[in-house]
Amino acid sequence: MSPERTAVNCIAVSLETVKGIYLPYKTAFVWFELASTCIFMFEYLCRLWVAMEQKQFSRPVVGRLRFALQPLLLLDLLVLMTFFAPIDLRFLRIFRITRLLRVLHLELFERSMRGILHSIMLRAHLLGVAAAVMPTAVYCTAALIYMVENPAQPERFSSIPETLWWAVVTLTTIGYGDIYPITPLGKILTSVITLFGVGVFALPAAILTAAVLDVGKRESHECPHCKKQFTK
Repeated sequence: MSPERTAVNCIAVSLETVKGIYLPYKTAFVWFELASTCIFMFEYLCRLWVAMEQKQFSRPVVGRLRFALQPLLLLDLLVLMTFFAPIDLRFLRIFRITRLLRVLHLELFERSMRGILHSIMLRAHLLGVAAAVMPTAVYCTAALIYMVENPAQPERFSSIPETLWWAVVTLTTIGYGDIYPITPLGKILTSVITLFGVGVFALPAAILTAAVLDVGKRESHECPHCKKQFTK
C-alpha cells in the first residue's frame, strides 16, 4: 500500500470516530471501506503469491505459510478480518495504522533496535533496581502521609491503600488535585516528596537514554561494510 493510501486510510479511521462527520456521510465511509479493503486484500494475496521469490520462503506451501506468519503479515490479516467478520469488529480497524510501519521501512532500523535491546539487557540490573525503588517509594510516601493527614481528613486519607493513589500522582508530579494535604506538616512533606519523585521516576528514563546513546556511539565508530570498530 502506498504512503498516500495509508495516510488516507488512517484519516478515515480517525474520522469514523467523529459522529458529527461519520453519521451524515456513513454511506461514503462504507463504500470507501469496501474499496480500500478490496485493494488491501488484492495486495495481500499478491504478496503471498510472490513470496516464493525469496530464498527463505521458496517452498510453495510451507514457504508461503511462514511468510504469512510474520508479525506484520498477521496484523494485515487481522485488518482484513475486521471487514469480513460477521460481528462488529470495527474497533480493530485501528490496526490499519500498522501499515505505516511498512512506509517507515522498519527493516532498515532492525539492526539499531537489536543494538538498543542488547544495551538495555546489559543494564537490566539497573532497571531492576529502579523497578524496586519506585513501588517502595510509593508505599512509603503513602504510609507517611496517611499517618500525618488521616486525623485531619479521615474521609480522604481513610487508609494506606486509598492514599496510594495520592502517592502515585504526587511522585509522578501529575498532581490531579482531587486529594491533597491540608496540615502544615503534610504540605511540607508533600513538597519534599514531589522533589524526590522527580528523581525516582526519572531513573528508568535515564537508564534507557544511556542505552540509546551507547548504541549511537558504537555505530558511529563502526565500518558500515566490514562492521569493524574504528580505533581512536
